[in-house]
Amino acid sequence: MKDPTESARDDLAFVRALMSESGQVQDSLGQALLWAGSCYSAQCLIQAFLSTGVQVPVAVHLVVGFLPTVIFIVAIVRITIRDKDKSKHSVGTRAINAAFGGGGLAAMSTALIFAFLAWRTHNMGTWLLHPIMICVVQGTVWYIAYAVRRRALYGLVSAGWFVTSLVLAGLLGMGGPIPLFLIVLGAALGGLMALPGYILMRAGQREAA
Repeated sequence: MKDPTESARDDLAFVRALMSESGQVQDSLGQALLWAGSCYSAQCLIQAFLSTGVQVPVAVHLVVGFLPTVIFIVAIVRITIRDKDKSKHSVGTRAINAAFGGGGLAAMSTALIFAFLAWRTHNMGTWLLHPIMICVVQGTVWYIAYAVRRRALYGLVSAGWFVTSLVLAGLLGMGGPIPLFLIVLGAALGGLMALPGYILMRAGQREAA
């Protein structure tokens, strides 16, 4: 039978590992969120303008559609290469990374699903369900981060994503204008992804200094 004192020490060590997080980890996660939020927020706001009916070349729509993703992928590759084997991640960090990674996989999977259904049904409204789903996934991921770290910022961001999903669903259900839908989504990406990313990045840089 295991000594109760030893068991208590093991439990305490696990809790400390769960709650520990290096400044470098916060910096890396913050930069990834800042790039993602900035790129896709700008994309949504530009698309909101283009969806008002302004006449622009098809090439502009293609650039707006693909360039943000290209920039984001380049940024993620750069961050990953820079931080490879730089620090040993704690249990809590691995849990949060897994949550954000799972959220990314869910985003890619649902993008394919809703794109296929929209193409088959010739209904743009079907595709617009995808960003609503992304908001729900983001709310869930940030709630996991809050449950692990118990930081008020994470809880507020989680709540913001869930509220955004309800607002977008209301706009879509009531036949709201597409530009307004995109503006709300762009504002959420800026305020609930890019801004928290910047806060985490700065906090991590101060801690690592």
